[in-house]
Amino acid sequence: MRTDCPSGRQTGFALIITLSLLALLVLAVLALSSLTRINSQVAAAAVQQTQARQNAQLALNFALGELQRHAGDDTRLTGMAGITGIAVNQNASTRYWCGIWRNDGSFVTWLTSGAVNSTSAGTDTVELISANTVGSAASTSANVDKEHVIAGRLPIVVASTANSPGAAVTVGNYAYLVTDEGTKVGAYAPAAKRVIPAIAPIIGPSMLPNQQKLKAAIDANAAVLPGVLSYEQLGLLAPVTPSVLQDCFHYVALTPLSVFGNQYASGVINLNTSSTQVWRCLLDTYNTVPGATTIVPGTVTSKGNLLGNNFAGATAGKPANGPFTSIVGFTTYLATIFPLTGMPNFNQIMSAIGPLLVVRSDTFRIRGYGDAVNAIDPTKIEATAYCEAIVQRTPELMPGFGRRFVIVSFRWLGPDDI
Repeated sequence: MRTDCPSGRQTGFALIITLSLLALLVLAVLALSSLTRINSQVAAAAVQQTQARQNAQLALNFALGELQRHAGDDTRLTGMAGITGIAVNQNASTRYWCGIWRNDGSFVTWLTSGAVNSTSAGTDTVELISANTVGSAASTSANVDKEHVIAGRLPIVVASTANSPGAAVTVGNYAYLVTDEGTKVGAYAPAAKRVIPAIAPIIGPSMLPNQQKLKAAIDANAAVLPGVLSYEQLGLLAPVTPSVLQDCFHYVALTPLSVFGNQYASGVINLNTSSTQVWRCLLDTYNTVPGATTIVPGTVTSKGNLLGNNFAGATAGKPANGPFTSIVGFTTYLATIFPLTGMPNFNQIMSAIGPLLVVRSDTFRIRGYGDAVNAIDPTKIEATAYCEAIVQRTPELMPGFGRRFVIVSFRWLGPDDI
């Protein structure tokens, strides 16, 4: 009797099929393992980015709280740090800090995280106004201020984590910066809210070419300005380019508003600034007043520079390296540059544009920064986040805290926006 047995060729073919299936199974397991690992990494990165954003929002909320606490009261003054004697310089990274003073001229605080004094934010700092906002700091000159602005980076420490139970651990860092929008010229001043209906501070002919381009765009698009929501949206107006916005950032805001009693006022400017460009704009504004004794155009530049450059050290009407506490005090200072014997004199200038001047601001820009650090090594930053808000002081009273501040616009920023 004969029994048929599989041939060697059939046995070999079955072995090849079995090995191939095993190889495919191994590849499938490896692929699944890789996919699981990648998903875990993506999830961890998302968690870290979320943590960084939460820390940036923490910074913004902390800044808003400090602004409310120190600047809510009507008796508080605001201004830029340049009035304390910080000169224009590419390394002057604190000149545009916002400071708070009492109405007797005594200093209260800088609205910047980590601020030690007017020129220091400690040893761990981060730039919150940098090249993509204002351009290269190296381009700073007597005519164009391009300073980057820093804030101190502060740790966020929790008492315990899953990785370190019972031990204090740094889980991230935060930083914030408040800048004073009221010390800038408004691109758009609603006529119905103007202190002087026919006049508002303007970007004048004494400004530079890129600033003139912004003025041309504003003048040519007056009808659409009420619909513009932010300074950055002015970049949608022709012929405005990114470099135009960068060259104007430190001098121009969209619509800074002041609170006068129970209403808002537009077309005003906080004179506690050492920005020579803003002073030149104010003198150009004076020249637009009907019937005014004109300041010679070339003189606008020199006189505006004198006003800004001599502001800090001036003791006429204010203490040295301090703010003006009243418009009367400023008039005393103005008389040193436009004396009674001149044409025009300080009285003529103040009669024309004095109502536009205030000694505090009510519109501010806040930038917040947050990061998330490695759970094992806190020196390694795993994710960063930046945010920005425009904040407006309102007529509404908060018992014990002055008038309420509210966020009127908010946006997340990428590193390319800083």
